[in-house]
Amino acid sequence: MNKLKLILILFVSVFTLNASAQKGSAKFGFQYKPIIPNTLIGFYEQDFNKAQFESTVRQKFGNSASMLINIGLSERLALETGIGFTQRNYNLDYAVPDSGFAGVGDVRVVSYEIPVNFMVFIRLSDEIYMNTSLGPAITFFPSDVQTRVPIGSNQRFQQEGAYLSKIQGSLNANVGFEYRTKKSGTFYLGASYHLPFTPIMTFAMSYEYSTSANVVSIGNISGSYLTADLRFYFPENKNKKKEN
Repeated sequence: MNKLKLILILFVSVFTLNASAQKGSAKFGFQYKPIIPNTLIGFYEQDFNKAQFESTVRQKFGNSASMLINIGLSERLALETGIGFTQRNYNLDYAVPDSGFAGVGDVRVVSYEIPVNFMVFIRLSDEIYMNTSLGPAITFFPSDVQTRVPIGSNQRFQQEGAYLSKIQGSLNANVGFEYRTKKSGTFYLGASYHLPFTPIMTFAMSYEYSTSANVVSIGNISGSYLTADLRFYFPENKNKKKEN
């Protein structure tokens, strides 16, 4: 964990120094991205059925927030990075139809991310710009997850999730619009798609009805998702820009 913190500090420090050396602009800001469940793009629902045991994992609204550093390379190109926190939330449905047992639960999957996005801008007016971005990201998952749903004194439904790797790679794709002001900063509205290169973790869904007998269904969760993006960049430091 200490090594990860050191890597994050060094990574941000390098880009901060690089930003101050660029001839173009360097903007700092914040981003909030609600994760939007949908059936068109990204992971939404997966069944885990075995024998007489039925279970489903279904995505629900989640959250992602980050600090951003946007480095202007030219009037139409920029490089953006930062540090982000993401919480994926999932509903869990369990059932054993023959026995009449059913239950519901939920689980949250937390991760930390360092993206490196390459951005292209199209100027629509003096203050409004459209942009698209694409780039990789390094994601760190701090811990495995587990949920238990008791049925009776010796029966329960259970979910366990184990990451395939603590550190994984992914791809970010984005499109949106900026409204730029000199005094108040830059306001942004857009949408993003986050696609891990491999499934993020393995889920084991089980119905346990004694100390020695249970039914387990196992499968991988992709972890991809769609977000609505809200960003704010602070106004540029005019004195610093003149010095550069």
